[in-house]
Formats: sequence, C-alpha cells, structure tokens
Amino acid sequence: MRTIIPVFLLLLIALSGCVSSRKFEDSELARRKLQSDYDDARKKAANYAEENTVLKTAMDKAQKDAGNLRSDLTLARERYDQLDKTNKDLLERYDRLMAQNEMLLNATTSEKQDLRVQLATKEKELNDRERRTQQLERDLGAREQRVRELEAAIKDKENKIADLRNKVTQALRSFSNTDLTVREEKGKVYVSLSQDLLFPSGSKTINTAGREALSKLSQVLNTNPEINITVEGHTDSDGDDALNWDLSVGRATSVVKELTKNSVDPKRIIAAGRGEHFPVAGNESSAGKAQNRRTEIILTPKLDVLYQLLD
Repeated sequence: MRTIIPVFLLLLIALSGCVSSRKFEDSELARRKLQSDYDDARKKAANYAEENTVLKTAMDKAQKDAGNLRSDLTLARERYDQLDKTNKDLLERYDRLMAQNEMLLNATTSEKQDLRVQLATKEKELNDRERRTQQLERDLGAREQRVRELEAAIKDKENKIADLRNKVTQALRSFSNTDLTVREEKGKVYVSLSQDLLFPSGSKTINTAGREALSKLSQVLNTNPEINITVEGHTDSDGDDALNWDLSVGRATSVVKELTKNSVDPKRIIAAGRGEHFPVAGNESSAGKAQNRRTEIILTPKLDVLYQLLD
C-alpha cells in the first residue's frame, strides 16, 4: 500500500506538469498574438498620422488655392464690369454715329453742301494752325540755339576779361597799390594810375616810372588785340574848372601817345578828359584829392560776336 501511494503521487505530479506546460504555451501564443496586434495597430496609427499630415497639407493648399480663385474671380468680375461699361459706351457712341449718319443721308443736297463747306473750312483752319505751330517750333528752336550761342559768347567774354585782369595784374605787380590798382567791373578791366606815378604836379609830361608802367601794360595789350582801350584823365576840384578839363584831356592824350609809341594800335584807343566831375573820393581831404588825381585805362572786349548774335 505504501508503494502504491508514491507511484500515484508521481503520476499526479507528471500530469500536473503537462497541464501547466500547455497553459504556458497557450499564454505565450496569446501574448505573441497580442504583441503582433499591438505592433500592427502602432504601424496603422503611424500611417494614419502620416496620412493626416498629408491631408492637412493638401487641405491648406486647397484653402489657399480657393482664396486665390476667389481673388481671381473678384478681379475677373471687376474687369467684366469695366468691359461691360466700355461696351455700353461704345454701343451708345455707335448709336449716335448711326443717328448722325441717318440725318446726313436724309439731309437735302443744299444741307450736304453746307456741311461739306464747313468741313473744308475746319480742315483748312486745322492745317493753318498746324503750319503755324510748326513754324513756332522752328522759331523756338532757332531762339534756343541763339540763346546758347549768346551764353557761350558771354562766357567767353567773361573768361577773356578775367584772363586779361590777371595778366595786367601780373605785369604791373611791381608797382605799389597806392600808385596803381587793377579791378574788374561790369565786364571791363579798370587800370587806375595815380598822378604821382605818371606826372609831376600840374604837368602833362609822363615821368620815368609812368613810362615803365605803360610799357609793361602795352606788352599785355599787344598780345590781346581784341581789346578796346579808353584812356580817361581825372583831376581833383582844386583850381579852375576849365583848366582842369584841359589838364585831364592833355594827360589822357599823353598816355595815348605813349601807348602808341609802344606799338599799341591807335585805332583801338580813345582819349577822354573827365576833369573833376567823376571823383572816386571826397575832395575835402588831401588823401581824397590824391585819389581823384588819376588816369584810368579802361579795357573793354570787342563785342562784335554778341552784336551779330543780337542782330
């Protein structure tokens, strides 16, 4: 009896082990199926997410395209409205022309002739106006060209005056400013020489310093033959007016003679006496009188080109 019991126990244990092993295998199979189902579900979820992103992008693009289409539709409607209005205007104009044409066709021969005369008159007026306009345009072009030439001539004159002033100043730089000054004024160069530089008191005879100054000035004048020369004698208010006239004229003439001795063309020179009547300072003081006792050599460019342009 004792022997049978252990054998039975062993059999029972063996059977229990077999049952447990099957359950384990079944459980493992179930677990693997669940894992496979879970993995499939995750893949499907990822695919769904990717498809959702693609669909969202497509939807955004579709919405944008729809917005553009709405804008295009609005623009197309506006253009259509404009074209429709233009078309209506054209139709109205066409109707008016047709009505006018009908009136013309129905007009009498006399009325047609009157209309033809009026039309010919209008055409002649238009042609005359066009010819006048063309002539005005030609005149305007000629005037503009003339203005340009005048501006160029004036600029050339200004350049020559500035160059002449510089040359005269350079030639006479060795003389004192109290005895000799050079200035440019109103398109002319004024060389003012004091009495003390040119003449003894009350005399018309040029002294050594004066001849030297006039010699240097003559060199500049001879290299600029297009310059006209005016020599003006001036005195202060002392003494008799008539004698001052004579003295100013005599001194101007003496300077002219000296310039011609230095080969300056006499045809370019004018001598004038101004007496006491064009002072540059007051005659109440000795200094003022000294400034008034002077000889001015006025250098003026020839304006032949400007006169030709003005004519």
